[in-house]
Parts: sequence; structure tokens; C-alpha cells
Amino acid sequence: MKKIFIVIGSLDIGGTEKQLLLKLLSLNNKLNFTLIVFSKKGELYNDFIKNGIKILDISNSNKFIPLKIIKILFSLILLFKKERPSIVNLYLPHSYLIAGLLSFFFTNIKFLMTRRSLNYYQKKIPFVKMIETKILHKKMRYILVNSKAIYSQMLEEENVKKEQLKLIYNSVRIANYKKISQKKKKVKIIFLANLIPYKNHKLVIESCRYMKQKNFQINLVGEGSYNYTKELENLVMKYNLKQKVKFYGKCKHLEKIMNESDIGILASDEEGFSNAILEYMAFKLPVIATNVGGNSEIIKHGYNGYIVRKGDYKNFSKYLKKLILDVSLRKEMGLAGYQTVKEKFEVSKNIINYYNFYKNLLSFS
Repeated sequence: MKKIFIVIGSLDIGGTEKQLLLKLLSLNNKLNFTLIVFSKKGELYNDFIKNGIKILDISNSNKFIPLKIIKILFSLILLFKKERPSIVNLYLPHSYLIAGLLSFFFTNIKFLMTRRSLNYYQKKIPFVKMIETKILHKKMRYILVNSKAIYSQMLEEENVKKEQLKLIYNSVRIANYKKISQKKKKVKIIFLANLIPYKNHKLVIESCRYMKQKNFQINLVGEGSYNYTKELENLVMKYNLKQKVKFYGKCKHLEKIMNESDIGILASDEEGFSNAILEYMAFKLPVIATNVGGNSEIIKHGYNGYIVRKGDYKNFSKYLKKLILDVSLRKEMGLAGYQTVKEKFEVSKNIINYYNFYKNLLSFS
């Protein structure tokens, strides 16, 4: 069976990694995948292994970055020569910038790049945009994206040809989850995002300052650096919100806290396509999110949630208050969101797009 290699830095707990696991769980018995990790194993590594997904770990502990990159490239060259994959799918920018160079030498391999974020990272590192747009993009057979926002950005800002782009949305598993309770003393709100500045937890904390209601609790589910976490904790203390904002920390198994939640929120300054929103809706939660990336491709304002401008803590607070006070509205919007993901993003319907894409590409190898 023809081989497909997927190259990624690590298998940490994140949206991309969880989507990759979901994809391979659905396709691993139909196509011949091998995962290659080159930075570190990551916390989801064992989840892939126990589900029979083949992984090759070529990471090394060398702290001298140029030497580390050379060793990664050398390992990949040996693997490609030995295994002769038909397709190499590069996940995320660091994988693309390192392993994409090999597309110049292995011309018999179909190279793909998977972009799952907007291109703001290019502005933070010198020459990255030039390397990607002027060199690497031209060597890719296809570039896979997961939102119309990324699709448009690549067309308009990175000069990628339309025929190179393939849009496949994220997926979510849907089960028979609980119905929203109307008898709880506190309305529980979940913000599922690692504590990273661009996720803008500060907007949520600022929003809470304007809410006089006492019957709600916001759970910040995720982890981050010590300094940024401390900064957020200090802000909570400064505004006397300790009883309203809780730092839940890392949570690998989300079902319990999702089942206990009534509202899902996302305050990011940037997104590609949010897994968190899909997961909220799969648990019948109404959603409030900022209008960035592909968020408006999932949320229909006033139907299954609310969309607000980036950084608009006043409107964020207004809609949050509205949902806290109106249990019937929460239930109505939650069911509407559930129907949205069931019809458009449920894994059994959506994963077929990946299968057909890889299968068609392999048939021309």
C-alpha cells in the first residue's frame, strides 16, 4: 500500500494535534499513514500509539538550533530514501520551514502543506513570509486549509494559486450528551484555550468587571507559561473576581467539565478555525466568540451564539449577561449549535473529504 508521511513537531495537547488524532483514527485502517515527530513526543503521543498509529520519533535533545535542524533534515532524508512515501504532508509552519526544503530534492514525492492558522506568525519572524511565498508554496502540490478566512488570505496575500488550495473543515465527534439543566445555582461558563496571550483571556476578565450578577462562574481551562498565568491571576485579584473566575488548568478529558457547563466562550485575537467552538456546540452550549479567523463560519449571530469584534469587552459582557439571565435562550441557542455541527462538522460526514482527497492523489502517483 502506498505510504503517506505526516511530519509534525510534536503531539502536544492542542487543536491541531487533536484534529490529527481524530483524522487518523478514522482513516488509519483505510490508508497507510506514518507520523514523524521531530521536536518532542508530546502528551498525546501515547494516544496515537495505543490506537495503532505508526509513529517515528526523530527528535533529539541538541540545544544548538542549527545543528538540531541539520540532524532532523538528515534523518528525514534517510527515511524518505528508505521508505519512499508517495505523499509527505507537512503540518504547521515549523515543519514546513524545515522539511519543506526537501521538496527540491525528492521530486517524485507529492508534498503537501497543512495551514491551520492565519499568517500573523510571518510578521514575527524575519524572512518567513518571503521563504514561504517565494519558495516553498511553489513546491507544494496542494495546501490544505481549514477555514475560508485562511483560504482567502493565501489567495490574496500569499499568491497561492486557487487550484493549489483545498479547504477541509475541522470535525467533531457527537454523542448523546446531557440536556442543559435549568436548576443549577450557578451558571458555569467554559473558556477552553491554553493560556497564551493571543487567546486574550484578559478580555474575559475585563468583561466580568461590568457584570453585577453573582450567579456565574467562568472556568479557564488550559495551561500556559508561569509569567502569563501569574499576570492573569493578578488581574483577577485586582478586580476582585476570585469568586467568578477560576483557573481550571490542563484538562485532557473534557467530558465532565463540558457536561457541567452552560455557555462556551472564546475571546481570541486570532484563530484559524476553532476546535473549541465545535466542541462547545457538540455539548449543546451557546457560544460567544470574537469575529476572527473562521469563527463566523460556524457561529450565526443571534442563532447559535454571538459574534463580537476583537477586543470588544463591552459587547462581550453584554451578550454574556444576556445568556446568564435567560436559560431558555441558552437552551435554544445550544440546540441550534448542536444542529449546526451535526449537519456540517460531524466526523463521519466530514472525514470522507480527507479520504477522497488522499485517495485521488495516490491514484495519480
